[in-house]
Amino acid sequence: MPPLSALDWIGLVVPFVVFFVMLIVYYVWEGRRERRLRREYEVENAE
Repeated sequence: MPPLSALDWIGLVVPFVVFFVMLIVYYVWEGRRERRLRREYEVENAE
């Protein structure tokens, strides 16, 4: 088995890095959406 070249390592690592960045963006986005919805329902229930 030939050793992995730098291009092979990039091909292995970049998809995982992209996946984790997208996962972090999703959690931040979802957290903001949830906070907004909680504020909306608190206002609706208070009235």
